[in-house]
Amino acid sequence: MLKKILFILFSVLALMSCDKEKVHSESPVEKTTIMFFPWSTNLKTCFLQNINDFHQLIRNNRLNNERVMVCMETSPGEASIMEIKEEKIVDVMTYKDPSFTTVEGISNFLNLIHKNAPAKKYSMIVGCHGTAWLPAVETSTRCSFSDESEVPLTRYFGGTTKEYQIEIPVFREGIQNSMIPKFEYILFDDCYMANIEVAYELKDVCNHIVASPTEIMAYGFPYHLCGNYLIGAVNYENVCNEFYKFYSKYSIPCGTIAVVDCSEIGKLASIMKEINSYSAELDTLDSPIQRMDGYVPTLFYDFGDYVDHLVISDSLKHEFGNQLSKVVPYKRRTESYFSTFEGVIPIKSYSGVTTSFPSNHPLAAKIVNTSWYRDTH
Repeated sequence: MLKKILFILFSVLALMSCDKEKVHSESPVEKTTIMFFPWSTNLKTCFLQNINDFHQLIRNNRLNNERVMVCMETSPGEASIMEIKEEKIVDVMTYKDPSFTTVEGISNFLNLIHKNAPAKKYSMIVGCHGTAWLPAVETSTRCSFSDESEVPLTRYFGGTTKEYQIEIPVFREGIQNSMIPKFEYILFDDCYMANIEVAYELKDVCNHIVASPTEIMAYGFPYHLCGNYLIGAVNYENVCNEFYKFYSKYSIPCGTIAVVDCSEIGKLASIMKEINSYSAELDTLDSPIQRMDGYVPTLFYDFGDYVDHLVISDSLKHEFGNQLSKVVPYKRRTESYFSTFEGVIPIKSYSGVTTSFPSNHPLAAKIVNTSWYRDTH
């Protein structure tokens, strides 16, 4: 009898404890959007503008069962987490040594977001400098330009020096090891990130990637215009349209944007492996492959135009083209793109994503270490 009474007593206490936890636990919202700004050296003012633009959008349109969180490395080794609310931007916490260039650092910050803003699904906006799939290097390719004051500033992923650059495999593994293993989308507000090597590496941690295949101006995305299509029911086509409208009227009217459907990339890789099995030669006699940067030698070529220059059967080329259109369902571009090194360069062919495989630039040699190369050769 005593055992029965004790069992009932413990059961009641347990139920009371569970009820208490439910009362104090935060119910997940439908979606949390994360704005992530690692240390950039020279883009902090632009990041603050991006945050204020998003705040302006939220004040005008209101949030519907959603939250917008910001993680910004305000100085080397110190990060702040904030929440953009309709009334104001609220400080949540500050922490030291975020280590964003490591798997653990990425996982830790995502876990902090998950704890402070639980949601049924998540999306992420990454704003910084970027050089697609390239590994971290001792000196950024952007820093090799002698006088940045003479040209408009553009963006990258991570910092301008190796100790602040985040490598794509590290970024992917950090997401996979966190409490947020997959995103609705990852938007890269950085240069050169609409790249097939990048997209293939991240295909298992997000449904879509929104990015530019060329350099993007330091101002970044016009969040006050396209942000409304990034929250709520995401409208990727309108995101591209608003980006295009903004940059077609910019002081330097140059802008490229694309949306990648990660669920379609695996089939594209299989087709590309078949193409590579023929040891296809390049035909550049009539016209060169469309380059999408200002580097010498070229580092990033238009992916669709590269395959179009390969000497392969029409049927295989047609199959590739059909699948690429599924991988990149939406894209927009101005007549030209901007390069820090060479200024305004015309666009004659545009598929929305780039590749580095045909490049003979010294930095391109490590492409053999990418997942895309391994799975398509």
